[in-house]
Amino acid sequence: MKYRQGIFIVVYSRTKEGIKYLILERKLHWKGWEFPKGGLKKGEKISDALRRELKEETGRFALGTKRFDESGKYEYERELKDRNGFIGQTYILYSAEIIPGNIKLDREEHSGYEWMNFEDAFKRLTWENQKKCLKIVNDFLKTGKMKYREFILQSGTKIFLGKDAKNNEELVNLYKGKGNLILHTAKPGSPFCVIDRLNSSQKEIKESAIICASKSQDWRDNKKDVVMNIFAGKDIYKNSGMKTGTFGVKRFKNIKIRKEEIEKWEEKKEN
Repeated sequence: MKYRQGIFIVVYSRTKEGIKYLILERKLHWKGWEFPKGGLKKGEKISDALRRELKEETGRFALGTKRFDESGKYEYERELKDRNGFIGQTYILYSAEIIPGNIKLDREEHSGYEWMNFEDAFKRLTWENQKKCLKIVNDFLKTGKMKYREFILQSGTKIFLGKDAKNNEELVNLYKGKGNLILHTAKPGSPFCVIDRLNSSQKEIKESAIICASKSQDWRDNKKDVVMNIFAGKDIYKNSGMKTGTFGVKRFKNIKIRKEEIEKWEEKKEN
């Protein structure tokens, strides 16, 4: 009994009317409503499948993605000739934020789409496992991210900064073990800064480093260049005895943020 490996992608946008979720009208294999999802190709990494499926089913790239600790499996209602003997599919839950607007559908699989608020999308979705996943993402968007300081980069990607030791602990634990980049000053006394997307550009990393440096004790006390450490969530570890908000890192890179860069960002923020 073989299950095809797959992913669920709860796609949303932030609008003036609040968070809107994208749901698609399914026509291939069954009729009903779902959010973007798909199976991994042979040898394909999950991160690559996430980008591919999102592009194929919406025509868009994500502003940011997040993996959730939610997974499961389901069986197909009948044998599917294009699924090579698989009886069902597993899934891991992701969310993806995109710019609101028109969607380019995969017309082989879907016949239409709608942007809906949580309540309407929850009622419209066909399958209970997708309703559960939608609620998980919605609860996180309502409560999880608002705990932290949030900034939007020029690219539209969001970053999150801890407020204190306990807050840093919670934030890092959300992204520990994942591929998202995390920043912290080389010297103690800094918020952890998480870039809420995979495969961040160098421009996004630099901008995030400037913001994080501006909130550090090193900058507050010295008003000089600040050295930042950059590492992936998967390279973080926590040993017993480590204080709250303190973590170990297996490997990292350094980037120096010049005094003038921080001053320019602070001046721009004030204006």
